[in-house]
Amino acid sequence: MLQQIRDKSRGVFGWIILGAIVVVLTLFGFGAFTAFVSGEPTVAKVGKAEITRAELEQGIDRQRRQLLSAMGDDVDPDLIEDEALSGRVLSALVQRTLLLEGARTAGMVVPEREVDRMIVRMDEFRTDGRFDPDRFRFVLGSAGMSPSMFRRALSEDLLIEQLATGLGDSSFSTRREVAEMASLLQQERDAAWLRFDPEQLKDQVDVDQSLLQDHYERNLDRYYAEERVALRYVLLERSALLDDVEVDEAAVRGAYERELEAFEGQEERRAAHILISVGAQRSEDEALERARDLQARLDDGADFGELAREFSDDPGSAADGGDLGMAGRDTFVPEFERALFALEPGEVSEPVVTQFGVHLIRLEEIDRSEPPSFERRRPALEARLREEAASSRFSELRQELDTLAFETPDLEEPAETLGLEIREAGPFTREGGEGMFGRREVIRAAFSRDVLEEGYNSSAIEVDDGVVMVLRVAERERARQLDFDEVEERVREDYLAEETRRLAREAAEEAVTRLREGGSTSGVAARHGLQWERRDGLTRNDVDVPTRVREMAFGLPRPAREDRSLDRVELEDGSQVVVVITDVRAGDPDALSTAEREQLRSLLRNNLGEQEFEAYRQALRRDLGVELRRES
Repeated sequence: MLQQIRDKSRGVFGWIILGAIVVVLTLFGFGAFTAFVSGEPTVAKVGKAEITRAELEQGIDRQRRQLLSAMGDDVDPDLIEDEALSGRVLSALVQRTLLLEGARTAGMVVPEREVDRMIVRMDEFRTDGRFDPDRFRFVLGSAGMSPSMFRRALSEDLLIEQLATGLGDSSFSTRREVAEMASLLQQERDAAWLRFDPEQLKDQVDVDQSLLQDHYERNLDRYYAEERVALRYVLLERSALLDDVEVDEAAVRGAYERELEAFEGQEERRAAHILISVGAQRSEDEALERARDLQARLDDGADFGELAREFSDDPGSAADGGDLGMAGRDTFVPEFERALFALEPGEVSEPVVTQFGVHLIRLEEIDRSEPPSFERRRPALEARLREEAASSRFSELRQELDTLAFETPDLEEPAETLGLEIREAGPFTREGGEGMFGRREVIRAAFSRDVLEEGYNSSAIEVDDGVVMVLRVAERERARQLDFDEVEERVREDYLAEETRRLAREAAEEAVTRLREGGSTSGVAARHGLQWERRDGLTRNDVDVPTRVREMAFGLPRPAREDRSLDRVELEDGSQVVVVITDVRAGDPDALSTAEREQLRSLLRNNLGEQEFEAYRQALRRDLGVELRRES
């Protein structure tokens, strides 16, 4: 039921992300930082909670990464500047903090074992169907997060989801509301429309040279040639360096040995456990006593899985006989992990105390993978070493190119020193050209003051992964007003389009006036030599009717008895359409199938849930208070 609320909340609020890994790998892992930053200047206060400058900066960095990942080369550099991002990110932080404070005030909690269990089962952290600690750390590292930060962020996101679920599940719709909505959505209307097409009015437009000249003078800003530049440039490409890299046998052997060292000790263990929780109903001593009783029953031959199903307080694994699946190191809390990795297959640990309670842990199996042979790994190792060497050399040459571009007045010396080819491109305007010349970084550099006005080389510009460009202006064509003779045909087309649209609008307005004054539809059509299009029983789903016509038809008021309701609307191509409604018939709720009725009921509940959620958020803001602080 909450799917629509979730979809809507992502679009409207932007700060409730209900998919676990999505949360932290995009913008909204903000909560992860709260516990790790202290003594920092604050940028906002929500109730008693403070949002620090460090949190805001980290959020800005996350939003920038998200935009770059989603849009790539198409992203506007202006959109990823700190100034452009800070307002949106701070607003998201405030909204998220409001919800977290609301959830905590309501006494909502997320058990840490639930967070751990979710992490182990996330596909994003699995390799060949099993939790992979190395992948876990790699994915988080790529997002700029540590495991502890991720755990906290995930816990907070689950807390917000719990809050949203509670609010959403409380909404409902009545039979009467469903019937009224069905009646509205299935409504039918008898409609007719008359279209005034500008293309058919061209012969009514008087075109002479004086009118065109006057139109040109009134619209000079339309008729000018934009500034254009032709460029000379050099490219430094990492891929071109690969052929010059030689990798010796010793280096490959060394890389393989390092892989073996890292591989040693890598294993996964399949564990099962029985959890005896500790809390208001049971002390730690009582939990230990029960664990020892269960341990004695195991010693007498009882089945571990059956005992787990009967006595374990872990709802996520009890039904599976306590099975926790395959996992490597750094998956469980330290006390649990030490006990697990000290066991042999089939052994059960002594009672282990963690923050979750008391555990009896059984090791089911160990999976120790064998390392691949040197010959199998050789091609990949050689390629990696070659790539690393080329990347290192590329970084050195990039720095050298940047220095040479700054120190020399042309491209000849950088090209000769680094063995690069001087190429040419353009001319093109500030809108850019094809390929790399459509990138905003390139256009910005080409039209910068230093390059355009002063004639300097640009700095080194990264135009692709492993590709760097330095450019300079070879030729400049300044913006200028185009003479009338140069653009006469364009002026004629523009004037005709403007005048025919005006005539179509005036004709439609005149038709609406006549119809409202009681004129007949046939008389209006005959006056303009047009034919009405008619659709009896028009529905909201009739896609063969122009969208704006259909929207107008269902936006008009219900006509009075033996009367009509009408208005005009403009289509995308400039056509004017007069729409007339003569009858409206309510839909039949009884015609709905069971599935359609349930879908409609769900839609109504979701809409109400969204409204309640927004009202709750506004109430939180009012009750807790939000204070935004100026930079000092």
